[in-house]
Amino acid sequence: MVFESIAMDRGLSGIEKKEKAVALLAIADQAQKRSSAGESPLETQTFINGARRELARELPDTKKMEDAFQVSREYQRARDPGQRPGQGI
Repeated sequence: MVFESIAMDRGLSGIEKKEKAVALLAIADQAQKRSSAGESPLETQTFINGARRELARELPDTKKMEDAFQVSREYQRARDPGQRPGQGI
């Protein structure tokens, strides 16, 4: 449990980054093949979006998620400093 929490703080490891890069290249290759086979651009883009979403589920980058969360919180504070995020009106 402790090791998992430490790993989550750092985001993806070097091996996981390589695995993700290989998977992204495979998605791009499949998308190119689908496009060449006459698939519509909408169908190809739908495939890409779904494949990338599944990859994010399998190899989540917790560091990027934390960074995005912090940016969102800062935006919410700047937009309405009198209201904390998560509170109703």
